[in-house]
Amino acid sequence: MGLYKKQPRILYAFQVQPMTSASQTTTLGLVKTPLEMPRIFLYLVIATCLAPFVISIFGVDFGSSGTAIDLHEVAELAPHLQMDFFFSRLSGAFTHTLLEWTAFCVAILTVFLAASHYMISRNLTTLVIGAALFLAGCMDAFHTLAADRLIEAVADNRDLIPFTWAICRMFNALILIAGVLLLLGKRNEESEKTNLELLSIVFLAAVGIAYAIIHYSAVSNSLPQTQFPDGLVTRPYDVIPLVLYLFAGLWLFPYFYRQQPSVFAHALVIAMIPEVMVELHMAFGSTSLFDHHFNIAHFLKIFAYAVPFLGLLMDYIHTYQQKQNEAKARELTEQALQKYTLELERSNKDLNDFAYVASHDLKAPLRGIMQLASWIEEDLKETIGDQTKQYLTLMRSRTERLEQLLNDLLAYSKVGRNHGDIKPVDISELSEDIFRMLDPPAGFSLHCDDKLPTINTLVAPLEQILRNLINNAIKHHHLDQGCIQISCEPTETGYQFSVTDDGPGIPIEQHSRIFGIFQTLKPRDEVEGSGMGLAIIKKLLDTYHSLITVESDGIRGTTMHFSWPSEQILRSFIDEQ
Repeated sequence: MGLYKKQPRILYAFQVQPMTSASQTTTLGLVKTPLEMPRIFLYLVIATCLAPFVISIFGVDFGSSGTAIDLHEVAELAPHLQMDFFFSRLSGAFTHTLLEWTAFCVAILTVFLAASHYMISRNLTTLVIGAALFLAGCMDAFHTLAADRLIEAVADNRDLIPFTWAICRMFNALILIAGVLLLLGKRNEESEKTNLELLSIVFLAAVGIAYAIIHYSAVSNSLPQTQFPDGLVTRPYDVIPLVLYLFAGLWLFPYFYRQQPSVFAHALVIAMIPEVMVELHMAFGSTSLFDHHFNIAHFLKIFAYAVPFLGLLMDYIHTYQQKQNEAKARELTEQALQKYTLELERSNKDLNDFAYVASHDLKAPLRGIMQLASWIEEDLKETIGDQTKQYLTLMRSRTERLEQLLNDLLAYSKVGRNHGDIKPVDISELSEDIFRMLDPPAGFSLHCDDKLPTINTLVAPLEQILRNLINNAIKHHHLDQGCIQISCEPTETGYQFSVTDDGPGIPIEQHSRIFGIFQTLKPRDEVEGSGMGLAIIKKLLDTYHSLITVESDGIRGTTMHFSWPSEQILRSFIDEQ
């Protein structure tokens, strides 16, 4: 059947898993998920298909046709013996029914297992092929019911059974081929609901067609001759499904397996071996109902149904194990993430505590240095030279800068420690108060939109953000006069603030850099500052899960947009803390 010819060399899918045992994983924790049936399974299928032929060489006959019934002899028997006589002569029909319904039961189990597999993997392949196998089983069931007269039937069983058998085999081959073609042509963009609806419609339509075909055959008074005992091809109608199964087994199903490799798809390829053997026995061997080749073919048909069922079962087991391994890996990942989060929180706390203590404790000796410089300048003011005065002024400037740096570092370490209270805040009034406290040069002005709202919010962090943004707009302006504009718009989750200036702008390549600690665009000798203002803003907004973005072409003007949460979100955040 060309099962292993030109097959891909990679027959295992690898997935990262938590370390278990050496027999299951490598040192990298990779678990192998097989994509084909074990080779021994292929050998077992071939051996099973050849076994009836080998056994028949030793004279074993699997037929159960019985002998002709003489009604006159039967009439002379006692009633209970008549019943036993008829049962013994009907052994072929009983065997046929038993074999057909066994195949139907396997088809039922297959479709239920396919549905269970789909619920776990959401893989439509198993569901489509499982439904196709079940439809083929339904056709066999209708065929058997008609043969046993359990549904309306008038045709002679000598014509009805072989004709409907051939129709069933054609239907079986075509529905499997159609299912695979449907999967090969399925568009990935189609939704799961659309695929299931289409499959349900096709499934119900096929069940109706299968029943209609069998019912029509059963009530027909004349059916075509399907058995030619003296010919080389004893059942010509069975040549059609034989060709279809050869096409499926030699090309279509191997191609499908290469496109969508799985254990189940590989088992479907192997299942074509018994399907072909079934048709060989019927097309070139069986000459009458319930004869040697007839019963062998029906037995192998059960086996042909069982092969994909076993493949589906193995695929189901592997999928279930994979889901379990994924759940374990996810659990271990979550535990590691929780541990990492706790360590990160502890590290951040230690870092903030260090920054707080360092900046606080360094202020005292820094003030001492500033005081000493002032005393030296005062004591030696009569004799000190101009260069020494310049050095003392520079030292005082540097210590003042260091003090401001420590103040900003202290403010950065305090972010998130104390949220304050939620109070009504008039954004326009707050912005104007901040602007006046910053004591900007006379040429600067602040314009607030007419529709700035009054909101209930945390005053301290919002005031700190606005103060730093307005101060930056003033401090980094390239002229002695400028205009700063404040706007605020409500959003679904809170508010969107914008602080706009008409300064020199920020180069686009610097937009992400400016929020780092100690980052300044100009040397500190040109613009006095610690480079902590935007870093403090970023940390404050991160604390409240808000965002800040920069809008500037780097030539003229900058707008800082930042989101701010609503009162409800802030209260939820504080409660969680």
